[in-house]
Amino acid sequence: MNHLELQNRLIGLGYDLIADGKFGPKSRAALLQSFTDGRDTKLTEKDVSDAADSLGVNNAKIWTVWDVEAAAKPFVDGLPVVLYEPHIFSRLTKHKYDESYPTLSSRAWNRKLYAGSQKGRWDQIMRATSLDVDAGLSAASYGGFQILGANYKVCGYPTPFDFVHAQSDSERMQLLAFVDFVKGNKLDKHLQAGNWAAFAKGYNGPAYAANKYDQKLAAAYAKRSK
Repeated sequence: MNHLELQNRLIGLGYDLIADGKFGPKSRAALLQSFTDGRDTKLTEKDVSDAADSLGVNNAKIWTVWDVEAAAKPFVDGLPVVLYEPHIFSRLTKHKYDESYPTLSSRAWNRKLYAGSQKGRWDQIMRATSLDVDAGLSAASYGGFQILGANYKVCGYPTPFDFVHAQSDSERMQLLAFVDFVKGNKLDKHLQAGNWAAFAKGYNGPAYAANKYDQKLAAAYAKRSK
């Protein structure tokens, strides 16, 4: 999706813009507002039960991932909680912006490039999107399950924008994306078996052990199981 297409999508949603293909302050404000205007409704026990049945697990395992991934804080100030990843943006844009935008694009993972606040992280996303719409929205993880925007296809969305817009709507939409992600990556068998190391490797990547995701998941499940 280019900037003109994005503007037309936003106009279709009712935002007052001129479709000129230039991602200026007004376009940025409309895009951010489109992600703020969601319902932000909370998960219900039925939502979790339906997801658990779909994945063949108990409710506690759904809540376990929820607890670990975003400390059960799916929204902050009306926006889904996010983590922007400069190394993902760099990869998706073939390192085009590494030198000109070093705080947004880095060939190597660098924790120091993480903004310290949600406002700062959304600013990174908006700035990256001003350079490349799809890469900017794909290079962050969203919501209570912290699914990377680059996984939009496996979650059933035609574009990164559609994925982020859905994640901005409600906790239920975040849960549905989680179910599709787990099934699409064949992680349901690990979740069913309670094999937290295998699940974390597929869900969080090869650095899961260094970040102790498997241990965090095991501990959270033990707590939820009580």
